[in-house]
Amino acid sequence: MSLNRRHFLQLAAGLCAAPALPSLCLAEEEDLLKIDRLTISIGLEKPFRAFHISDTHLAFADERETERKIELAKSRTGHFKSAEVCFAASLAHARAQNELLLHTGDLIDFVSEKNLESAAAGFQGRDAFVSSGNHEFSHYLGEAKEDEAYKAQSYDRVQKAYPNDLKFCSRVVNGVNFVAIDDVYYYFLPEHLPRFEAEVKKGLPIVMMCHVPLYTPKLFDLMVNEHHTLGYVTGAPEELIKNYPKHRFEQQRANDFTLEFIEYLKKQPLLKAILCGHLHFPYQERFSETAIQYVAGANFKGEAYEIAFE
Repeated sequence: MSLNRRHFLQLAAGLCAAPALPSLCLAEEEDLLKIDRLTISIGLEKPFRAFHISDTHLAFADERETERKIELAKSRTGHFKSAEVCFAASLAHARAQNELLLHTGDLIDFVSEKNLESAAAGFQGRDAFVSSGNHEFSHYLGEAKEDEAYKAQSYDRVQKAYPNDLKFCSRVVNGVNFVAIDDVYYYFLPEHLPRFEAEVKKGLPIVMMCHVPLYTPKLFDLMVNEHHTLGYVTGAPEELIKNYPKHRFEQQRANDFTLEFIEYLKKQPLLKAILCGHLHFPYQERFSETAIQYVAGANFKGEAYEIAFE
């Protein structure tokens, strides 16, 4: 499905009043969105639809930032030329179709005042639920080891722009328990397992949201042998990544908590789906007997999932 320019301009007109999103009505693209329609069958009494996007990578910076940050924005904008208009089109589509908006991370490319204002403006007054991405907390890309201490430097500032807790959050919609978990640095934390166990005790079907896809042999093989890159998944076996460059090995090496949590998820019959992103292309694969993992494509390219929960 494509959203043409005329339809987009009609739907997005209300967004133009947001000062942090000054050019959302100036789209020239004829086809902004590439929507894949999915059905997740759970047996709901009250079906509903959601619009799942990921990896928008808004890359704004203005005079409030350092010259280094402004130069970073200039260089990064070239990689994500359609991010702004595709995000606006996605917001407009979800509103027009009365769909829950789901975003699984990297809405912004790095921390800046204008990026955070744009995120807040996009979510304002909107039915949305999100998980964070690694870029949500990045100051200057690749300038430091990214871990919990690094994240803490910007966490409170970033959190204010987003509609729900970015560390761990659950929300029940028409009998479906959406659970958003932070795995942005390729690991889970010790507290994630007991918190997820508490969600399981609610007895509701669960749709988990995270940024980085969870390891499966097929997905890892696809990344390495067809995309000719590293795995970039959470929970890859150490023997598969032992020859990575040192900083990538340390980044993507799974700790015991992560491996334990993933094994736990595989055995949970209430887990019906995992929604994620990070890889910048759409992908679907069965994760467990009851759950399929849906990797959303890049929102900066207009890629999205429209999901019917039934």
